[in-house]
Amino acid sequence: MMQTEEKRRIYGVDFSGSKTACRKIWVSEGVIDDDGILGISACYPISDIVAGTSRDRSSCLLALRSLITGSKNGIFGMDFPFSLPHRLLSSSDWSSFISDFPGKYPSEGHFREEMRSLSPDRELKRLTDIEVRAPFCVYNLRLYRQTYFGIRDVLGPLVAEGLACVLPMQEPVSNKPWLIEVCPASTLKKEGLYIPYKGRSSRESEARKYILEEMVDRGISISSHIKDTALANTDGDALDSVIAAFASSKALRGMDTLRDSLPQIYLAEGYTFF
Repeated sequence: MMQTEEKRRIYGVDFSGSKTACRKIWVSEGVIDDDGILGISACYPISDIVAGTSRDRSSCLLALRSLITGSKNGIFGMDFPFSLPHRLLSSSDWSSFISDFPGKYPSEGHFREEMRSLSPDRELKRLTDIEVRAPFCVYNLRLYRQTYFGIRDVLGPLVAEGLACVLPMQEPVSNKPWLIEVCPASTLKKEGLYIPYKGRSSRESEARKYILEEMVDRGISISSHIKDTALANTDGDALDSVIAAFASSKALRGMDTLRDSLPQIYLAEGYTFF
């Protein structure tokens, strides 16, 4: 039996595949109360929970996997693509694609060049990218590292060891963490809040404040301390993790029937919850 949305702990993860991922990956945590309000109880960079002194990319992605496996009642909204456009998928199914991925693409640069060679004239988007108005295709110059390291170093190990359920490609199991794909930019577009908010200017600072206030009106509660943390992070990564948590909380509704109702293309290409 699936757990109710109140019993699922909500995690919003603003992901990064950069060399400075320990600084760029932010996580927001919360729970949904009896009134359906998502209470954000924590917002922090992944570097806060990395074991040891190393802060390289591998260490922070290991910390992220440990966070996921340590929360068996969690739902994690992850800000990176979980798959490729159907035309670029060479594996017979999504699980095979995940297991084949490291061997087929030995580096992030190789991954991008292979994608570009298969579609030299234009960047292909998945159906879900088009529907949620995602800013970039999965191998765009600004996104391909997120795609590569998210699939190889987060999804791959978790799927291989059966430590999490990746939705909707896999069936949700009640005693395992659930991973879903989210896109903060798409969520902001859906909510009518897609305005420039990343940067150090007073205008961008006011935009972050406005977005947070609107998020509160739409169903989250947040302490003044966490609000200040999100406002002070000029890159917008902290705020993006809050938005990812908001999208994850909304995704829980109807999750028990979603997989059966989706067209098969989403079970191969992935599906963005927004």
